Amino acid sequence: MKLTRDQNSLKAITGLIEYAFKKQQPIIDDSLFLSRYEHADCYGVYQDDELTNLVMANHFEIQLFNQRVKMAGVGYVASYPEYRGKGGISTIMLELLSDLHQKGVAVSQLAPFSEDFYRQFGYEPTSRRKTYRIPALAFNYLTSEKRGSVKRGSWQQLESEIKKLYQRLLMQQQVGTVVREDWWWERLNHYYAHRFYAVAFDEVGEAKGYLIYRMQGATLLVDELVYEDVFALRKLLTYLKAHVSSFEEFLYHAPVHERIEKCFREQEALSITLEPYMMSRIIDIEQLLPHFPICQKEIIIEVTEDQECPWNVGSWLVSQGTCRKVQQAGDIKASILGWSELLLGELTLTEGIFLGKVTTSKDFDTDVFPKGQQSFYDYF
Repeated sequence: MKLTRDQNSLKAITGLIEYAFKKQQPIIDDSLFLSRYEHADCYGVYQDDELTNLVMANHFEIQLFNQRVKMAGVGYVASYPEYRGKGGISTIMLELLSDLHQKGVAVSQLAPFSEDFYRQFGYEPTSRRKTYRIPALAFNYLTSEKRGSVKRGSWQQLESEIKKLYQRLLMQQQVGTVVREDWWWERLNHYYAHRFYAVAFDEVGEAKGYLIYRMQGATLLVDELVYEDVFALRKLLTYLKAHVSSFEEFLYHAPVHERIEKCFREQEALSITLEPYMMSRIIDIEQLLPHFPICQKEIIIEVTEDQECPWNVGSWLVSQGTCRKVQQAGDIKASILGWSELLLGELTLTEGIFLGKVTTSKDFDTDVFPKGQQSFYDYF
């Protein structure tokens, strides 16, 4: 059930979170937790007057090419050990998905502790991150960018430039990237203690990129690296290079499309790995489809299975930015798992067919569903 927003509920919620996530200090008065709680809906199961299971959903928007849609970020999925595996979370998830649909939410995202667990609720991996481990000596092979300048400062000093650059990033064919509201920006700034900020400016003084980073012992950890052009990329890497005498390694969890290795004349010393990150599920495909610049004048897509969100099941005619339900068989068919991965993730139509996740009635161009970029630095 959806939990009321009162002191008794807050006490029960924080008690369960503290136990399940092994919090060392009470969080009932913690401003960081409360900032998230105040922008969330909480769902739970009570047994014998005790809150035994919990799911929290924060409300955001995500960028979808040139449009925005509502997204629910699911987190704090928790149960007391004696109540795990007894269906409490399943009950909550069914109610949550139904409520989100009624509120006009198109998509949900979460960071999984188990892909198999969340797959039963219609979620599929859609976001990976590309991790760079760069030893300090590797910067010997980076040609420094002499033009322009970099300004280092506090969040309050550089907030305006960083927010504008992030906003411009969203317009670069992003798919699934979170549209950050002010409260979320402020929470990020306070949640990650001792962050540093730097903005790259070109020769006429226009902000072209920014860097958010932390110092962790012998490692400089890059949280975000955002740039509009190759100049800004090279300038920010040159700024990192200026730290080589202080750090042994530079660590960056980047979007999967990142290519900073191309700026190094020798790449052998760089360690680059790919790892799963976030999962997504389509809650309302009728709302989602009109936002996709599908490379067909008209196409019928069919959702063959969606047990948790049955309103998605059926055939949908997509034509010139419109979508309506029809009775014909689909030109392209997949379960909601397949469609979530195909529309919101990196999976291409060719890959989906090869893996048996998608079937088609005829040949289609491989780019019938354009692939945007996803710059996912957020975590729920």
